[in-house]
Amino acid sequence: MKRLVAIVIILSALIGAAISIFRPEQEKGWLGWVEGEMLYLGGTGTARLVELSVAEGDAAKPGEPLFAFEADAEAARLQAAEANLARAEAALALAKSPQSRKEEIDALQATRSQAEAEETYTRETLERAKNLYRQQTGTKADLDSAVSAYARARAALDKIDAQITLGQLPQRPEQIAEAEQAVAAAKADAAAARAVLALASVAAPAAGSVEEVYYRSGEVVPAGRPVVALLPPENVKVEFFVPEKDRAGLAVGGMVTFTCDGCTPRDAKVDFIAIDAEYTPPEIFSLEERAKMVYRVTAMPQDRSDLPVGLPVTVRAGSGQ
Repeated sequence: MKRLVAIVIILSALIGAAISIFRPEQEKGWLGWVEGEMLYLGGTGTARLVELSVAEGDAAKPGEPLFAFEADAEAARLQAAEANLARAEAALALAKSPQSRKEEIDALQATRSQAEAEETYTRETLERAKNLYRQQTGTKADLDSAVSAYARARAALDKIDAQITLGQLPQRPEQIAEAEQAVAAAKADAAAARAVLALASVAAPAAGSVEEVYYRSGEVVPAGRPVVALLPPENVKVEFFVPEKDRAGLAVGGMVTFTCDGCTPRDAKVDFIAIDAEYTPPEIFSLEERAKMVYRVTAMPQDRSDLPVGLPVTVRAGSGQ
């Protein structure tokens, strides 16, 4: 009896092993892991890190400050650019304003009143000299003297009128155009300096978790090196490899189901299938290499909660719902 029981147990184990070995690969699932496409945030140049507002594991909101670099030189350049802009705008306003100040115009108007009175007096004197000369009671010399005096008064009045007209005119159009171009150039310089200063403070471009912090406050960060690695939830994917014979059963937009140790089955939508085959995946989670020719596939999980990067998963075709 004991021998019969032992034989039954052995046969059951062999049948189970045979089913596990010879059942289709798709039923057993494809091996993969959770992949995250990080956002590596840093500066554009070498600078000292003076402020670090987040720590590893923090949840960042869009626009939330993450870190800041030392920017005394950039702030000084912005201040100089804004001063140059103010000077250029003042020069433009001066070019468009009358050439003479109001006080100077008022003084010319007063002088004109005096010259106008003199012109009126000499004109009347000239008329009397003409009448006397026609009546032969005045001399030719008196008439010539009156004509000369009136001409001088008239010329003086015309000169003052010309000075008033000139003083009320702005600068030449060419000078105004030059001043406008100077203002445009100064605005561009100020905008560039403001943009450079803004790069000294880095905010989160999207919501996500801070996965890693590479530098601390006080350290000098080389150009092109990240300070913080941010992982937005929408950048969490499931990456797995399928044998060549199973590739035709998957399509972009199709649904798959994946499981992991200690988690319930979840659905994911396929968003990428590699065209070129790979001979081995970059990581092997099984002791047995089942296929020499596999294709890389990524899928977007519908539920990304509690999916740490690097978590091994088993993927199967179709939706588990």
